[in-house]
Amino acid sequence: MNFSPNTMGMIYFALAGLFIYLAIQNVNTSSWDFWAFFFAGVAAIDIMVGIRFFRMKPRDGKEKK
Repeated sequence: MNFSPNTMGMIYFALAGLFIYLAIQNVNTSSWDFWAFFFAGVAAIDIMVGIRFFRMKPRDGKEKK
């Protein structure tokens, strides 16, 4: 399945939002531990990948397979 770069960017931003939520919940329950840093790190990577997808130019579909 081929998704547009904007769709993939939105998916990665949604995943980043989920991991930010998990990090906040983890900090509220057990302070800053390994899992809080892990969730925050994964969210940062997802945001970076989402930005890269938004900066991509859409393909025209004329390439050879």
